[in-house]
Parts: sequence; structure tokens; C-alpha cells
Amino acid sequence: MDGQTYVQSKMRPLKSNKIKKRNSDNNNRKSTRKVSFVLQNKNFLIELWQLLFFSSTSIFLIITFLNQAWKPINFDQTKITGLSGITKHDIKKTTSIFYPKNLLELNPKEIESYLIRNLPIKSVSVSRKIFPPEIHLNFLEREPIALASRVLSNTTEIGMIDIEGSWIPLEFVNESQQNKIKLSIENWNPNKKKEIILIIKNRSNLESSLQKIKINPLEEISLKTEHFDSVLLGAGTDRLIEQINKLNQLQKSLPNLLINTKVKIVDLKDPSKPELKIEKTLGDDI
Repeated sequence: MDGQTYVQSKMRPLKSNKIKKRNSDNNNRKSTRKVSFVLQNKNFLIELWQLLFFSSTSIFLIITFLNQAWKPINFDQTKITGLSGITKHDIKKTTSIFYPKNLLELNPKEIESYLIRNLPIKSVSVSRKIFPPEIHLNFLEREPIALASRVLSNTTEIGMIDIEGSWIPLEFVNESQQNKIKLSIENWNPNKKKEIILIIKNRSNLESSLQKIKINPLEEISLKTEHFDSVLLGAGTDRLIEQINKLNQLQKSLPNLLINTKVKIVDLKDPSKPELKIEKTLGDDI
């Protein structure tokens, strides 16, 4: 009996430890579930707050955008850059058909096309700004390189042209630019734009500085240079480079007396057979 009692007394602490361990595990699981539940609730609240915040912000921005976009604007809310000869008044007059309108009604591409058709410009970019509501115009003007004249309805109009041979009304060129121009074109004709461009782009190849391009009623082209009063090129410029080379050769080979003569004509319609014509001057009659 004493031996059995001793064994039982030894076994009781083991059972008690298992119960304590089980209770501890249960408590740990309950604590873990509680922490997980709290974290889930916290994350849910954070996500809910974020959703409410971004939704409110989006709604506010949409309402503000619609309010600004549908508000009529006028020319005073137009920002312009890139102008030199063309004035802000010219732009206001040209774009008057677009104001007042709201931003959503204004089509940037339509405005760009209209400005290019009605003003002497190479390009323009148009953009809309919501905050604050504005229209931005950035211009690239045509740069005049020659003074020009043309006949319209039996009247002579004075203007300028750019490197592409395009006409620029004189009112769109400021006075300082006009005073810098040394080259002129007489009887500018849109049908001869290709030839004019070719001559201007090759003018640096002339040893005698180009001063004037003339187009007669038959659309024949002639040049006036520093040393030659009239260089006849004909109606086409298919052989322009050959004509320029021949003119340079003539200038080098002619006697100094002839080069200094004020009135002289060089016929280069056929550059392989150039003809030199000298007109009488007052000094020849004496």
C-alpha cells in the first residue's frame, strides 16, 4: 500500500502541469484572436477613412473643375508668348470670334488652324488651363528677309516675305526689322514662290551681293547685284546653280572698266551662251 500511495503522489503533479499548459494555450489563442480582431477593425477604419477622404477630394475637384470649365472667359484671360511684329491687339482682333466662351467649348486645334490661316505665322500652340481658367497661345512668327511689292486690283501693295517665300503684310513687321532688310523683290508672284526660295537660299553663292529680284509680267526673273544692274534668268530656275556659277566667272573675267559701269545687262537664260549687253549712259554720249 505504501508503495502504491507513493506512486500516485508522484503522478499528480504531471497531470496538473498538463492542465496548466492547456489553459495557457487557450488563453494565448484567445489573446491572439483578440489582437487580430482589433487589428482588423483598425485596418477597416483606416481603409474606410481613406475611401471617404479620396472620395470627398475627388468630388470636390470634379465640382471645382466643372465650375471653372463652364465659366465664360474673355480675351483678358489669354496669355500670349512669342510675338515680335504681331501685336496683342492683332491677336485680340483675330480671335474675337472665340470669346466669350467657356473652356470646354474652346477647341485648341480649331483656334490654331484659324490663327495660321489669318496671320503671317509659321505655327502656334494653343492650350487650356483650368486653375485659373486661361488660354495660352505660343507663337512662332515668320521672319522677314526681303522687302516685296505685289500688284492687287491695279494697286501696288508693299509687304515682306520670309525664307519660304510667303507673304507678310507690312503691318505685322516692326520698324526695326524693316530697317535691317537690304534685299527686295519687285512684283512678287505666288506662282514663282519656288523660284524665289531657290534664289534666296543660294544667294550666298553669288560673289556680287544680291540686291533685288525682279519678276516681269511674263513671269521672267532677273536679278540686280552689287556689280550687275540686270541679270536675266528667264522664266524658270532649273539651271540656277549653273547660272550663278557662270555669273561669278563673268565677274572675274570682265575688265575692271566694265565691272564699274553702272548700267549693264547679262543675259544668262542660256548659261552655256551668256550675252553681255551694255546700254549707253550719259558719259557715253559725251
